[in-house]
Amino acid sequence: MNEKVKTYYKNNFLYAGHRMVLPISGEKFRNSCDQCKYYVNVIGQHETKRICLYGVKAYRTGSKRVPNSIEIIDLILLLGKEALQGMLTRDGQHQMACGNFEQRL
Repeated sequence: MNEKVKTYYKNNFLYAGHRMVLPISGEKFRNSCDQCKYYVNVIGQHETKRICLYGVKAYRTGSKRVPNSIEIIDLILLLGKEALQGMLTRDGQHQMACGNFEQRL
């Protein structure tokens, strides 16, 4: 390498700062599904389950406010029975939140 290229890499703090730092477990699992605003209670006739409403476009885009709990009838009217069953079987509480995490206010 010529001297110009060596000094470029030597003075470039972004290139010199490329070091991999592994997070400790406290940083890795800082956010969980329980803290997310999309993770709400769905109140059914016999039981209450918690699901993630990020898959519902009305809540994701912000055209509807995300409630703390919602009746299952409202979700059936909004999504349809098959889509709601898919959300109920797919979802579960995860220790680490997904990439769609937004802090509950």
